[in-house]
Amino acid sequence: MAPALVHFLVGASLALLYATPLALRYQLAPWAPLWLVVCGGLWGLGPDVHHIAPLYETQLYALHTSPWADLFAFHSTLDRPAVRARYTASVFGSLLCVLAAVSVFTVIVQVRDRTAGAAPIGPRLVALAIALLPTLLLIAATVGALP
Repeated sequence: MAPALVHFLVGASLALLYATPLALRYQLAPWAPLWLVVCGGLWGLGPDVHHIAPLYETQLYALHTSPWADLFAFHSTLDRPAVRARYTASVFGSLLCVLAAVSVFTVIVQVRDRTAGAAPIGPRLVALAIALLPTLLLIAATVGALP
């Protein structure tokens, strides 16, 4: 079973990636990406609600152990023993996923604003996001190689 942080971050990154075409097409409110991250993270944690639910615990646990849990940000796949055995790698991998999703979302919004003729909001933020991605990939690769 993957840690809750992994489920949250994978759900958040998938929600941001799913919303990227919408951000490219429409002008989203500034608070929308923040709520996408929160709602996506909770979506990824959905099958784990049996841990805190006062009612229907057995039925909710059955959902958690079924293949249908993969509809919640690959929840069932992340709970496999192969992922459980690589605890640190799964946490760093999910951090890389959310960093990549935020980078893609930020770059897409910046490109949309530039092509629409608006002044760029934060080119330094885009440069920082692009610069951090290879660094975190290198860190993840070295952590995965450790015994």
